[in-house]
Amino acid sequence: MQGNASGKTVLIASAGCAAGLTLAGGFARAGAGVIAIDRDEERNIALARLNPGRIETLRLDVLRPRQCQELGDIWQDTPIDLLIHLQALRDPTRLGAAIASIPALTRALAQGLRCGKGKVLLVYDMPAGNAPAEHHAYRSALGDLAPLMQAEMGTGFAINALRLDKSDPKMAPTRRAPGALLLAALYLDRAGAGGACGSVLTVCAPGD
Repeated sequence: MQGNASGKTVLIASAGCAAGLTLAGGFARAGAGVIAIDRDEERNIALARLNPGRIETLRLDVLRPRQCQELGDIWQDTPIDLLIHLQALRDPTRLGAAIASIPALTRALAQGLRCGKGKVLLVYDMPAGNAPAEHHAYRSALGDLAPLMQAEMGTGFAINALRLDKSDPKMAPTRRAPGALLLAALYLDRAGAGGACGSVLTVCAPGD
């Protein structure tokens, strides 16, 4: 895996969850410079300890639109190769706010994304079959975000989503391992021109 993301800049929003630890550590091992963003300082410290030489942290609540815009104003045209949104995993009881924050943060960082590789990845989990109706509705909205954002942002961006499926007990444990999420994210990051855009891919991997 070493070198697959060498020299790239990866931002991970709401990184203070299990998926954030997996992705931050994995992309750092693959050679990327990672900026992990979370509102909780203790979780930020845990993220930074994974790879102090490659992971920096930023204390910020990305569910607050004003803080997203302030970050964009500061970031400006510093290149971003990949922006990963984990809001729906980090705050599963605030999915409405997560859905609103994902396009808001992407728009705020659009200039930096244009100067980099312009890749954006949304990650969310599938609801249990017996989950309340609103849980299914929120996940449907999350699934719609990637193609809608791709249409809005246009060329120069590649916006995709990974949907985590934890519902199949027959799936081999190795297929459900956190590494499956990392491998899928690395695959989409490596995809060149003409790769997936506005797609939703299902990964058999646990969420937080």
